[in-house]
Amino acid sequence: MKRQMIIYVDMEGASGIFEYNSSAVIHGSSLWYGYGKKCITSDVLAVCQAANECTIDEILIYDGHYAGEMENNIIVDELPKNVKLFDTWKRCFDWRRIRGQADLEPFGLITVGQHARYGETDAYFPHTIQSPPIKALYVNEKHIAEIGMCAYSFFGTKYIANIGCMASMKEAKEISQNITCIPVKDKKNKWEPNYTETFPIIKENIIEAIDDIKNKEKIEIYEPCIFKMELCDNYKFREPEKIAWKGTFSEKEAYWEAVSVEMGLELFNFVRKYIINE
Repeated sequence: MKRQMIIYVDMEGASGIFEYNSSAVIHGSSLWYGYGKKCITSDVLAVCQAANECTIDEILIYDGHYAGEMENNIIVDELPKNVKLFDTWKRCFDWRRIRGQADLEPFGLITVGQHARYGETDAYFPHTIQSPPIKALYVNEKHIAEIGMCAYSFFGTKYIANIGCMASMKEAKEISQNITCIPVKDKKNKWEPNYTETFPIIKENIIEAIDDIKNKEKIEIYEPCIFKMELCDNYKFREPEKIAWKGTFSEKEAYWEAVSVEMGLELFNFVRKYIINE
């Protein structure tokens, strides 16, 4: 039976990127081209090499940083031959299309380059999809950001590991207690290694995590799903006269219901269109 690994990639939590070189995460900047792409590629390559040493057959990667831009953040030519990228228009968050391209039962999920949710302390570049204006996002009362969007889209899959900023581990652990947490930087303790230092750390820990697959938990969420979005100060919702889905608006919060996680995340994109400045 084919063993397929799913990898979801963001960039603010990548090795080697901190406040003093923050333009490395800005898609299209000179530092992104010359340095940032090398950082996230190193992290992803460490995971891929570990997966292949554990006889994973196929690796599917969704590069989600700066979704809406055509060019990948990862240097794809440096990855192993059994790596494929999810096919989405301009790499946009199209979770129904993404989930539909993977096996019904992938071997596992690994998240790489992850940052913390908006408002988390001791975090590098914390935000929830786009903060401001978004303060918080919930699905069935579970507080999520990009990690949760991906993980719950792949519910029923074992969540193997999360790699990124130490502060991102809080969200990952809320999704799965038995996940392997692999921090590559820690703002609270002022630990800021470069990407060559973290490469062997990532690889070794991923091999151990895959070998321990029997003790990893499947991601759980119950459908239908109730979503809630809260807004930051200085923003509010313009309540629509009529909406084509089941939901309600107030000035600072929006609720909507969907039969599946993926459809609820599609509605997220409609809900955010009603955000305006106060």
